[in-house]
Amino acid sequence: MPQKSSSPTAPPERVFLIDAMSHIFRAFFAPMSGRVEPLTNSQGQVTQAVFIFTNMLRKLLADEEPHYIAAIFESGVPTFRHDSYADYKSNRGEMPDDLESQLPYIKRVCEVFNIPIINAPGFEADDVIGTFAVQAEAQGLQAVIVSNDKDMCQLVRDPAVICMRNNSQNVKRKEPVPPVEWCDEAWVEAKFGVRPNQIIDLLGLMGDAVDNIPGAPGIGAKGAVQIVKQFGSIEEALKRADEVKHKTYRESLKNNPDIILQSKELATIKTDVNIKLDLDKLRHKPPDRAAAYTLFRELEFKAFMREFGDAAQADISGGARRYRRISTGEELDDLVRKLWDVDHWSFAIAEVAPPKKTRRKASDAEDEEAEETGSTIEVGAPIGIAISTAAHQSDYIDFQNFEGGRDAVIETLRDVLSNGLLAKSVHDLKRHVALLAPLGIEIEGVTDDTLLAAYLLDSVRSKYELDALARDATGAERIDAPNGWTEEAWRAAEDADFTAQTADVLHSRILEQGLESIYTEMELPLAPLLYRIEQAGLRVDTNVLKEVSSYLGAELDKLTKKIYKVAGREFKITSPRQVGEVLEDLNISSGRKTSTGQVSTSRAVLEDLAQKYELPRLIIEYRELDKLKTVYADALPNQIAEDGRIHCKLNQTVTATGRLSSSDPNLQNIPIRTELGRRIRRAFVPEEGFVYVAADYSQLELRLLAYVTRDPEMLDAFQKNDDIHSRTARLVFDAKTTEELKEKRRFAKIVNFAIAYAVEPFGLSARVGISMKEAKKVIEDYYDTYKGVRRYMEEVPEKAREQGFMRSIYGRIRPLPTINDRNGQVRHRAEREAINMPIQGTASDIVKIAMLKVDEALQREGFTRARMVMQIHDELLIEAPKEEAKKVAALLKREMETAVELDVPLEVEVGIGDNWMDAK
Repeated sequence: MPQKSSSPTAPPERVFLIDAMSHIFRAFFAPMSGRVEPLTNSQGQVTQAVFIFTNMLRKLLADEEPHYIAAIFESGVPTFRHDSYADYKSNRGEMPDDLESQLPYIKRVCEVFNIPIINAPGFEADDVIGTFAVQAEAQGLQAVIVSNDKDMCQLVRDPAVICMRNNSQNVKRKEPVPPVEWCDEAWVEAKFGVRPNQIIDLLGLMGDAVDNIPGAPGIGAKGAVQIVKQFGSIEEALKRADEVKHKTYRESLKNNPDIILQSKELATIKTDVNIKLDLDKLRHKPPDRAAAYTLFRELEFKAFMREFGDAAQADISGGARRYRRISTGEELDDLVRKLWDVDHWSFAIAEVAPPKKTRRKASDAEDEEAEETGSTIEVGAPIGIAISTAAHQSDYIDFQNFEGGRDAVIETLRDVLSNGLLAKSVHDLKRHVALLAPLGIEIEGVTDDTLLAAYLLDSVRSKYELDALARDATGAERIDAPNGWTEEAWRAAEDADFTAQTADVLHSRILEQGLESIYTEMELPLAPLLYRIEQAGLRVDTNVLKEVSSYLGAELDKLTKKIYKVAGREFKITSPRQVGEVLEDLNISSGRKTSTGQVSTSRAVLEDLAQKYELPRLIIEYRELDKLKTVYADALPNQIAEDGRIHCKLNQTVTATGRLSSSDPNLQNIPIRTELGRRIRRAFVPEEGFVYVAADYSQLELRLLAYVTRDPEMLDAFQKNDDIHSRTARLVFDAKTTEELKEKRRFAKIVNFAIAYAVEPFGLSARVGISMKEAKKVIEDYYDTYKGVRRYMEEVPEKAREQGFMRSIYGRIRPLPTINDRNGQVRHRAEREAINMPIQGTASDIVKIAMLKVDEALQREGFTRARMVMQIHDELLIEAPKEEAKKVAALLKREMETAVELDVPLEVEVGIGDNWMDAK
């Protein structure tokens, strides 16, 4: 244990007040020794801030042995300072997702260490800390403020209130600092040049960029110290401003008294918040060792797990947990009889780690693994199955150790797993389908998938691991496998148990939210179809990709020379930092910076600059070609499996609107509006004797815009099968002649789709190439023409603010947690998401319904050799025998256009081709 530190002149008892968010932000942005990337666990959860915060807490508790302690958090709602000054902290961006996802874990850390979490709505954590410090002093205690925030120094009073600063030893400094500094009155004056009670005067003059406190214009830190030392306070300085020798300082004081006084008020920490220092509540207690071990195991903090390892063995049964292993046919038969009798049961597959995807040059070992799994998509080999028929119970059957081997288990369980009348639940149905399909089992009767249920209930949640879902729903926690159990077997047993318990809770919530139909009739049936699409894959002609790669390489070489010539020097074009430096040197930078302080070269920034300068336009073009080459032309051949096909993943629980996404590789982002993008699509070819049949909804989101807005003009256009873009050209752009119509229809098309996404003048001006003033007029003219659209755009944000979410017309929910955020930019983004959801969410629902109907129709009408091989955006791609292609095309058009009943007709464009592009 490190040598115990001690605060100066410490009285017998101390109250430690932790400024939680100050430490959390420092932990998030702090460098970790020997690491470049942030610390994460195996599930991809970033854990760096949690780890550093926990380490700080452990050292504090061990070194200081506090009598009383509390973690003071922000309340998350606007404070009196926001009422006083609307721009207070308005410069702060949205909290990074990787930090926000760690906050629940940090609060759990406080809980397992028995540290009370305190906040006061309407006030900041600083105000609570200031109030507690004053109350502690009144009760004869010393208040120790654990914070590195300079604002806290105003509270220091020897010896009753001191600050404790924790200094990272991984930060390079000119002068070394100790790990812990005790900040008394002398320290504050030496550090800032003023006494603690003058810190508010200092901040009132110099301002505070972090909190967006303006301060006195033209007076920086040095000038502020001089003024405070000369006059003692802001009030005195304002009275005697004529005595200030420095002209800029003197004029600033004379011209801005209100701003300066308000800045001082904003910087002043309140010490009279209506909240009581409850010492009984704050009295420090030992940590909950079992809960701490469970948490650190989830976070994969191995060092901390060892520290609390004694708790892991305290209760290996998990309370009422009753798990057993089945190894005989008699035991398995008894279990199967029970499965026929109970109303509902759950199961989970134990698997070995998935093998690497087999490629064209796979090794013999990889060939054997591919044969074992029987699948071309990435899953492991099943080694056992766990089944739960009641809460806290689970039966595990190990394929290898069962008396009849794996085949005996499969034959015994085949009927119950494939029986659609036996209700069962799983976590991640698609994966279970993939695991059991190679064993000849088609799963039927799944009434619950906790993964899909959780996604429907909260589509903006970052992750849907069963561990977290079970904890949230039932409080269940994983424990280490007891003696005699392998990790894989015990985890499968827990999975089956957790799934059963969690499914009951989530299904009740599904019913409460009116999501039953979309859950049982759309998402659950879709999972097995997605597996079959992934398994089918897309055949690839590598020669086409080689030709495209060669062409792109030559074009990039030409473009490189042109960029160097315009820039006047050579640099690494793929380096955002170097691009930013070049633009800055040429005085064509936007002035916008990244979070790390570099010149921003984002797409939006470059597009804005490209309207005036050639170099940003060339860099945009270079990036586009480079992405096509590296991400597609060069990378796709490496994704081809042994069967000559690419098997990408179709993700059902990623997008907030319900759209499917693809990954490994992402085929949805192949551009189709450029010739080069279309050439890449030509590399995807069907099997010999087959063709591709592609069907794409025409203007689906515009049709849905008409439906949800009930705009009479727009409804009339679609119901009469008019060209909506030509109508907009005539009504909005006043196109009268045939020539004008031809010219302005292109702009009308851009505007139609832009308005559907709630575009603003800046965005429209960039897309169409017009001024902001012209863009504003176009939008206003559009709303005057389509008045229903204007009404919709105005009403939806208000509705979203009231309920906190929006739905598709079929009931799908998109939560909008930031719709009432005090940050205007964040709130405005949520408003656009609210406007888009009824359109985009409904479009995703229609496509999914169409997928199911098309798949069913292909089987029903005997097209057993035709199969769906991809779904992208509003498009379905079928691989069909040449002789059946026309009939399949007719089936596709019929089923997709009649997938749902709306008073806006749906239109589907169908094509047949020898490659993906030619089928469009």
